[in-house]
Amino acid sequence: MSQPLHSERFTPFLQQEKLQRPRYRALFNYLQQRILGGELPSNSRLPSTRELAELLKLSRNTVKQVYEMLHSEGYIETRQGDGSYVALQLSLSQTQQARSQQPQIQPIQLSAMSAQLKEIRPLFHQDKQRLLLPAIPALDQFPWPAWQRSVGHAGRQMRFSRDRNFMGEPQLRNEIARYLNATRGIRCTTEQVMICSGSQQGMQLAFSMLLNPGDKVWVEDPGFPGIDGAISNAGGIKVSVPIDRHGFRADLALANPQAARLAFITPSRNFPLGYTLSIERRLQLLQWARTQGCCIIEDDYDSEFRFDGPPLTALQGLEGEHSVIYSGTFSRILHPAIRLAYLVLPPALVAPFNQMRGFLDGGLSSLPQLALADFMSRGLFAGHLRRMRKLYKARRAYLRQQVEQRFAGQLTLEPSDGGMHCVFLLPPDSDDNAIVTAAMQQGLGIRPLSYYYDQQSPLAGLVIGFAGYTEEQIDEGLARLKPIVTQQLAITHKHRS
Repeated sequence: MSQPLHSERFTPFLQQEKLQRPRYRALFNYLQQRILGGELPSNSRLPSTRELAELLKLSRNTVKQVYEMLHSEGYIETRQGDGSYVALQLSLSQTQQARSQQPQIQPIQLSAMSAQLKEIRPLFHQDKQRLLLPAIPALDQFPWPAWQRSVGHAGRQMRFSRDRNFMGEPQLRNEIARYLNATRGIRCTTEQVMICSGSQQGMQLAFSMLLNPGDKVWVEDPGFPGIDGAISNAGGIKVSVPIDRHGFRADLALANPQAARLAFITPSRNFPLGYTLSIERRLQLLQWARTQGCCIIEDDYDSEFRFDGPPLTALQGLEGEHSVIYSGTFSRILHPAIRLAYLVLPPALVAPFNQMRGFLDGGLSSLPQLALADFMSRGLFAGHLRRMRKLYKARRAYLRQQVEQRFAGQLTLEPSDGGMHCVFLLPPDSDDNAIVTAAMQQGLGIRPLSYYYDQQSPLAGLVIGFAGYTEEQIDEGLARLKPIVTQQLAITHKHRS
């Protein structure tokens, strides 16, 4: 026998706060949850649409729409001439009994590879609102009107495009090849360029294609920690190799040339110290790759911003076109939200990488690629880059000058020929992590130098970004930093004595 429902059952709905969703959706979810929870029992008769509309002060059409949705999903059934009822198939054993027993929910089991990620250094959260954050471009200087025109042009092109290329849009790949040939000495054709959604995606693809589980990868120490997860995800084993002022210690790595299948390096500018790989070590690594059948990944993350001399020839351009994968990104040059990067592949890797890309994600959206291609073809990219190089050089000089004045005897500049941040060394035995923790509480985005070390004894220092900040913002950031550094160094001095 059916059970009538009293109006009190709908009182909680009337007492709910105003929701940011349509009333029909709110009522549907309310009734759905009460049915599943057994509060509206199976075979219970629901009020008529007119009765419920008057009770809840809703339009009858809204309630009718809700009943139709409940009926279509099997929660209620209609009986000719007798109204709507909670469906019979939603029996006690299926709903109320299952919930009354309250079974313990078992966690989803992750793979062993996922568990390995817990062992990797966590990445800093990139809060763009913090001052002096490294790797942030001058967002207020980005030419938005010109970019929007390029986006509009790309939208018109897309109307007539039906082809999908796993390697990326040919127009953009062609512009990148021309740019690299002219500015970085890269030897490549359009066919060798693959567009990625970011440098991290490019690394994931490269490692998955080049590494077998247990294969070793040479990396710089200190170096970019964001690569650790990509190596682990591919089953590789990271082998940290020290650097000095001449870059990656190829002599140490090559003492056992069969120890690694792959090398991941930043020859133009080590991250974060900024050291450049010497020509002797470049040639040694290229010789190793050629004779061992191995590969070098050249991460060229911000070589466009070299202030103390002309651009350096890329490692790939030193007869490395058959053994070097060159990686570049637009996120640091243009805007972090433009998630576009690229790989320049050796000719022999183009076909297998193209095939794998089709399995992984089927390629990227055409709109941002076509927009960037238009932006580059009209000379806007080159013009913006020239302006930012001049601006960042001035901001770097200002940061150095202010640190020298405000932090004399506390911070010592570590020389570098360019980049978007400066490294300042602290006195020995200083706790750069304590300084950064306190600085983050004051809205600063500086990073501890010791964080970038893996196996080597770390230097204590601060990695301070300048590219995305005006002189006023640099002044404000340093003013907040000064008492923190002074206090921490006083604690260090007290412990020594």
